[in-house]
Amino acid sequence: MESESQRDREISTQRQERPPLILVADDEPVNLALIKRRLEWESYHIHTAQDGREAVEKACEFLPDLVILDVMMPVLDGLQACRLLKDRQETRDIPVIFLSALDDMETKVNGLAVGADDYISKPFRVEELIARVAVAIRLKRERDRLRLSAEEASRRAEAASEKSMTDALTGLLNRYGLQRSLQRELAEARRYGRPLSCLVIDVDHFKMVNDTFGHAAGDTALMQVARVLTEAVRGSDVVCRYGGEEFLVLTPETKLEGALALAEKIRLDVASRFFGDGERVFPVTLSAGVAQLLSMESAHDMIARADEALYHAKESGRNRVEACRQD
Repeated sequence: MESESQRDREISTQRQERPPLILVADDEPVNLALIKRRLEWESYHIHTAQDGREAVEKACEFLPDLVILDVMMPVLDGLQACRLLKDRQETRDIPVIFLSALDDMETKVNGLAVGADDYISKPFRVEELIARVAVAIRLKRERDRLRLSAEEASRRAEAASEKSMTDALTGLLNRYGLQRSLQRELAEARRYGRPLSCLVIDVDHFKMVNDTFGHAAGDTALMQVARVLTEAVRGSDVVCRYGGEEFLVLTPETKLEGALALAEKIRLDVASRFFGDGERVFPVTLSAGVAQLLSMESAHDMIARADEALYHAKESGRNRVEACRQD
């Protein structure tokens, strides 16, 4: 499904490519027709409104590149309409030019104060109107291009950051990505007094797999093990490729017994399958060490204790789960 941000980018790009759209609001039909006709000669697309409320409604509907407002209009005057446009997120960046017979300094200052970009006094020279409209449109489109460029740069930076936290083979978090999750989950556990546990998991005899079936088959097996892990855990759990054939699962709001049950479930699931691809299929087993965060230790200390439990599982024959319990 197309995301909202993607649709917004496409709409912005389309607006950059279309002829400029201008909304003109004036309660005098003769003035409105004159301005509309003259701007259309300059290849602008024109929508019109005859009062401030209609101007606001059409600006929200069509999102023009420029709004030209008469100050004195019924229902809502130009100042009120401009204020409403600048208060709304979808229209606040649309430039506004006031066009009015009121030529006193106070009116001009008030117009600029509510967010207008320019003010033209009636009677006006058509050449002046065309020139100021062209400047406003050019500045608006340049701002839009800069905004799109900044958004694209931000998306590229975000994608690069995400890529740097992801293991290229399995798609799981790597160690760098794990650090961010560790900081977040440790802070949550401390703040709310919730348990936090982790599993350190190792594929048994993985060197033998690579030596016997080849590294391509070994890579396939690692991807398949990663899929088993992600299918076994909850949405709130964090799965990481910790290095080589080693994985780490972070389980928020889980005590040691629950983490042990999860590790045993994963071990049995892996032991019941065949791994590899095509003619090169083979069984795989896992060993796992489990630890729960203690009250005064760091997350890295918890992982170190789980790693120690993994060592004992391997020393005890592999294909088993061991827990590092609090003394």
